[in-house]
Amino acid sequence: MIGWNEVKFSEPYPIKAGEELYAGYTYTQFDSNTDTKSYPFSAVKDGLADQPLWVYCKLGNDTGWYNFSMGGYNISIQVLVEGDFAEYDVMPSDFGTVKGAINSNVETSVEFTNNAVEAVSSLDYIVSVDGVAGSEQHVAISPSVGYNKIGTFKVSIPCGSTEGLKNVKVEVTKVNGHKNGGATIVAEGKLSVAANVYKRNLCIEEFTTEQCGNCPRVAGYLHGYLETADPNRVFAVCHHAGYYTDWLTKSCDKTLLYLYNDGGSTFAPAMMFNREPDFKSTYATGQKDNVVIPGSATEISKYASKYLDKTMADAKLDVSVAYNESESKAVIVVTGESNDAYDKESALLTLYLTEDNVEAKDQSGVSFGTTYYHQHVIRDFNSAWGNKVTWEGNKFSATYEFEIDSEWKKDDLKVVAFLNKHSTKSRLDNRIENVAGKNLIQNSTSIESVGSAYNVVEVARYNAAGQRISGKQKGLNIVKLSNGKTLKIMVK
Repeated sequence: MIGWNEVKFSEPYPIKAGEELYAGYTYTQFDSNTDTKSYPFSAVKDGLADQPLWVYCKLGNDTGWYNFSMGGYNISIQVLVEGDFAEYDVMPSDFGTVKGAINSNVETSVEFTNNAVEAVSSLDYIVSVDGVAGSEQHVAISPSVGYNKIGTFKVSIPCGSTEGLKNVKVEVTKVNGHKNGGATIVAEGKLSVAANVYKRNLCIEEFTTEQCGNCPRVAGYLHGYLETADPNRVFAVCHHAGYYTDWLTKSCDKTLLYLYNDGGSTFAPAMMFNREPDFKSTYATGQKDNVVIPGSATEISKYASKYLDKTMADAKLDVSVAYNESESKAVIVVTGESNDAYDKESALLTLYLTEDNVEAKDQSGVSFGTTYYHQHVIRDFNSAWGNKVTWEGNKFSATYEFEIDSEWKKDDLKVVAFLNKHSTKSRLDNRIENVAGKNLIQNSTSIESVGSAYNVVEVARYNAAGQRISGKQKGLNIVKLSNGKTLKIMVK
């Protein structure tokens, strides 16, 4: 109905602990020939007669943003929540893994949400490492953080005199000098303290699609940087997602959009550097993000230098590739080791088989008649987030098989493998610890030549249940060789 109509639900609805409540409504827009006095809804305050409403929808055969007139009317929802709420309430967020050295202190940032009645100008906190609490610390927050806003504060964590992976808790005790009355006042994380560390390589992951007109320009920045980068330490992978999808999109590409910590926004072009959350969100002001849009090859080089020269790893890995021409398959063996501080329980192993110089079908943003080639295209992978690593002490070995399609250019195929973490609680806690890779052909070892030189052949094959099988089966295959060795191979 046109005009101001008030609907009041007088019976209270109790909200249970841990329950979320959504207040909304369903609105039906009739055809103008049916009802000429129906207008799209609005959620703006009363009195904005000419406020437009932008709706992303499909009209006819076209999908996009459309500006609807509201005819001077709007609809609003008001929810009154009653209860005993703390006046001073700051909720800190978990902060992932922090690395430090023996007998030193390491500083890290902890994000918090202000649910207090006033802006936060100071906090007090206590740090506990493996259950041992330190003294209460005070920190000023400048500029102050308003109600329902997100801020950060620095904490100092003592590393102690022993190496290892330690549990850390940061308890926010006071807000502006008053007791923190929030329901969640403790942030948790890990402290990695190691006596020995490893050189850290870099994985650059690019988000791009053929529908993205800006992507060729930014892809050019990446390729410009890679021309001078160390190919033994820097590896690139391209995800065809972020701004719609295209014919090269894999399921893992869409899954990895989870890593955008940008208020639900995804976009291309964009890049990740070891999936580290070191960048300001493009749209969600004040938040950190894993992705960034570089403005030049020089900017990419600056980011890369930080991870290559100023960060170290708690684990390393190596990749060997054996290609069987007659069977069109590649056997990839990944070996690795870690120090005692590495979080081996959370370690996942991700493998990508990528191809360079893939001719585009219809790339936006290039001149008419110009042939555009995609680089670092994912042709196959083991899992969107990687497989759990089976460790023997501080070492592991994993073997995979990839089928090589006859349409792929074998000289342009590469294997990229990395150890990563995947957190379902925080998009910012998905760090790639270290990465390695090899070309399929130039750096590979021929399966046939190895067999002839050492007279090594497959003598038996079993599935994960220990049952003998006559050929490859999807899943884990246990292969016994004539030299007495056994390979565990994951067949896709």
